[in-house]
Amino acid sequence: MSLYVVHVVGMSVSAVVLLLVAVTRFGTTSVVDRALCGLGALAAGGYAYYLAFQFEGGPYTFFLGALLVPLYAGYKLYTGFRRRDLDRAQRQAAKAAQQAADEWRSTRRW
Repeated sequence: MSLYVVHVVGMSVSAVVLLLVAVTRFGTTSVVDRALCGLGALAAGGYAYYLAFQFEGGPYTFFLGALLVPLYAGYKLYTGFRRRDLDRAQRQAAKAAQQAADEWRSTRRW
């Protein structure tokens, strides 16, 4: 398998992964991250399409960044899931504290 085929397949996979992250809001809540993933998916998919169907040979640019972007997206997903779990725990703790304060106030009529 040539490096050219690996590049086209890698760019296609990158485009699909980034598009899924941008569309589904999977694990991240930042609009900026989703927009960047969408732009990255558009760029990677467009270049993969060009290389696969329009390119007629000769030199081409090996865009290594598009192959590394899914790793960054995976990192953002991981941190998004961790942050989501921490936020959920903080909301539950705040709710329990509010209930305890309400109970204390209801029993302490001055």
